[in-house]
Amino acid sequence: MSFAEAPCLMAPARAARPRGDYPQTIAMSSFRKAARILAEDGLSGLAHRGLGFAYRRLRPLLPDGAPTVLGGVRACYRQKWADRYVPAAWLPWWMSDPTGSASYEGALNAGLAAQVRPGDHVVVVGGGIGVTVVNAALRAGSGGRVACYEGSLRNCGFVRETAALNGVEIEIHHAVVGRPIGVYGAAAEFGARVPPEALPPCDVLELDCEGAEVQILAEMTIRPRVLLVETHGIHGAPSAEVRGLMEAAGYAVSDLGWAEPRQAAECERHDIRVLLGTRGA
Repeated sequence: MSFAEAPCLMAPARAARPRGDYPQTIAMSSFRKAARILAEDGLSGLAHRGLGFAYRRLRPLLPDGAPTVLGGVRACYRQKWADRYVPAAWLPWWMSDPTGSASYEGALNAGLAAQVRPGDHVVVVGGGIGVTVVNAALRAGSGGRVACYEGSLRNCGFVRETAALNGVEIEIHHAVVGRPIGVYGAAAEFGARVPPEALPPCDVLELDCEGAEVQILAEMTIRPRVLLVETHGIHGAPSAEVRGLMEAAGYAVSDLGWAEPRQAAECERHDIRVLLGTRGA
């Protein structure tokens, strides 16, 4: 997923903005948003939202607690001692309660649970913080193998930490597959470039790579038993085009729904779904 993740994930690298009137534009946008909240929810609603925003800004400075539980696994993101005392609406988007969120990466995790078999070789392009990678490894078991390609150096560390917390071994490649469209962090920290046609044979291929899905599907030569693809219309990989490429490659495609069920409105706005492709036994 590519929603803003404070504090652990950095924003995707982008070209520098012209300075110009950008600060004034941000100020006007914030003013309009505050005015809308005031009109819809009144002064108390505006105060509540403002305090939640302040807490999320302050939260990274608070002492760490136990690992959060996200998508059913222990994750590198940490609980904070104050999380249990604030309203759930003040927590980061990826938390539904003070311990984490069972529905984090819900659609991808559901697809992995249904499709990964013991002994499978799974390749994940776009490891994030490692939640789906670990779930794939747990499903594949000791006889299976999971390889993760992650372009962000920082995220590689997160994947490694999440894997260690769950006692699984992951083959981590600090690499960008295809074009680096929405890779987190500074461009200088991106990994090696891997062409889509160099992806290794596997049983299950998961693509959650912030817009590179279209190029990878068009150029890869492998044909896994299962494809799980998170679409990113916001980054030039709309669901309709991704579905067409999967079908053209011989896959029967079904829609597993919005990538983050608790963020359905954002997913709909940015066209972020999970599509499942299968080729039979």
